[in-house]
Amino acid sequence: MKRFTALFSAALLIAACSVATAQETAEKEFASYGAGVAWSPFGPSLNLTYNFDAKNTISIGIGAALEGDVPDWAMPNFDPLLLKNAAVSGSSSWMGVFWRHRPFENQNIGFNVGLASGQIENNLTADGFHAGESVSFSVNYTENPVTYFGLNYGGKPEKGFQVGFDLGVLSTGGADIQYTGEAEELAAHGDDIADQMTEIKEKMAWTMLPNFQLTVSYGF
Repeated sequence: MKRFTALFSAALLIAACSVATAQETAEKEFASYGAGVAWSPFGPSLNLTYNFDAKNTISIGIGAALEGDVPDWAMPNFDPLLLKNAAVSGSSSWMGVFWRHRPFENQNIGFNVGLASGQIENNLTADGFHAGESVSFSVNYTENPVTYFGLNYGGKPEKGFQVGFDLGVLSTGGADIQYTGEAEELAAHGDDIADQMTEIKEKMAWTMLPNFQLTVSYGF
């Protein structure tokens, strides 16, 4: 599945770049509206846009990611003395309203700001304090709304296919971390579990969440 996802993403990116190159070779009319799909670490989303003029766009996005395992390359570098053989699975659901402003003559470059509401739920497990046992934690983002700021390239307000790439950051209040293992373990190893939760907060429960997003849409 991981290989398929990587190959599919690569093919999509190549196709998107080809479309963008073709679009640059022809004159395009201004598009008042747009609809498309996007891919980001927080899941795929549906986006609807309205272009006030050549420089200002309002968009609404609705997205979600079904629960899945976080790949090894994206895992935090936990201290193995605190969290050995850690694994994380997560899911998300959200919606947001965003304003994109293109201040330059080159309408490919713009700034994207907005508000989003939703939740990100993560479940973390690691080796327990005895052989064959494990500890578990929930690491959930439920604060609403959160703010977003990003830099955008592409997605000009023109009729026809549009391709855009966004690189930005979500500003949150951080995640709520809860121990979800057995009560007996908490009673026997309370201090150790507190140290593990501190490690999770420092290495995983960031207040600033990076985001990159590829969008393919159609203007009309």
